[in-house]
Amino acid sequence: MRNEYKTDSKKSLLDFMVRHRDRHFTVDEIIKEMKDEGLSPSKSTVYRLVSRLTSDGTLRRFESPDKDRFVYQYASFEHDCEMHFHLKCVSCGKLVHMECEKMSHLREHILSDHGFLIGGSAMINGVCFECSSKEGVL
Repeated sequence: MRNEYKTDSKKSLLDFMVRHRDRHFTVDEIIKEMKDEGLSPSKSTVYRLVSRLTSDGTLRRFESPDKDRFVYQYASFEHDCEMHFHLKCVSCGKLVHMECEKMSHLREHILSDHGFLIGGSAMINGVCFECSSKEGVL
């Protein structure tokens, strides 16, 4: 019976992360959002599962912009996160994979004109259209 609980917990967490694949979360945010959706994961279960799912490549772990915690995102395999920019909404947490030729040119410009090589993926923080509309920014 205990194995069945672990399987149900893992399935619930994976389903949650897949539904929210365009966002990344801290463990506390995962727990809160899952509870808001009517699920009731325990903190220790989420920590254990996030650790396992990160180790096996199902989830990706990023350092938060303020470098005080880690955030996790479902590692959808249609994105190669190592070689493109990300746009992160500081209001809702939405993460956009910026797979755009113009961003490749920006990476090359930064290297050739400024002598700086951007390693791996790069994060650009801002506010998404939905949040900026709600907040009256646009």
